[in-house]
Amino acid sequence: MPPYNFPGQEEQDYDSAGYVVVPVPFDSTACYGGNARNGPLAVMQASRQLSFYDWESKSAPIEKGIFCTRELEPVRGDARLTVERVRQACEEIVDDNKKPVLLGGEHLISLGGVQACKPDSVLVLDAHADAWNELEGSKWSHACVSRRMHEEGACVSVAGVRSISEEELDYSKKKGFNVFYANKSTVGDVVKSLKGRVYISVDVDVLDPSVMPSTGTPEPGGLSWEQVCSLLEAIGQKRKVVGFDLVELAPIPFLEAPNYLAAKLLYKMVGWF
Repeated sequence: MPPYNFPGQEEQDYDSAGYVVVPVPFDSTACYGGNARNGPLAVMQASRQLSFYDWESKSAPIEKGIFCTRELEPVRGDARLTVERVRQACEEIVDDNKKPVLLGGEHLISLGGVQACKPDSVLVLDAHADAWNELEGSKWSHACVSRRMHEEGACVSVAGVRSISEEELDYSKKKGFNVFYANKSTVGDVVKSLKGRVYISVDVDVLDPSVMPSTGTPEPGGLSWEQVCSLLEAIGQKRKVVGFDLVELAPIPFLEAPNYLAAKLLYKMVGWF
């Protein structure tokens, strides 16, 4: 079986695929726990254990056609150029009338997907607002990604938040940047904030650490598996999704359950979107 493969397909065909998964093993701006660079491979390996049939949707998402590229090589020591490389890869996919699916890696890579897809709205599922103007002297940080997306002209909503700074809160109030706190907002509230064509970015730390410990910046009080799935499924039913990603899985040696959870969530997202 090819090493770059999602889910565990014996063969894959680009021309017939509706979705193209791009693994990006990048975590150069991580500021707490590391190892997100190994997230893509862990997800791909775990995906080999997936059942292709999804009993909840009564469908097999794989039938929509999934092609997984080789890992996109980051530009060592240069986050901005890495984002540019991601953007270029996603633009080629969009030009071929396919949906790009980024697999991180740290959250900054999502900016390249947004730049390529040019959505009207972006939904970020994240424990953190990620709306700093800069962190440690750099605007090219995973902690700034939601703000950089907003500066691209998209309406940005961040849901599942349990950690936000005064600077980020002030920015959200002044700039119309939507923040939905974990367990304080309804699915309807979040869906209503999304207009037109939507890009979705899922940082796995939106989930509670009890079910997703394998992430660099875990926060208590997170969403459950069921809450995340209910929200994403509702968006898939009510909005047009043009691209999406799953980021910030930082595998823990010998702990496979979080890797499998991430793989299953990404697979279900193909089905929903």
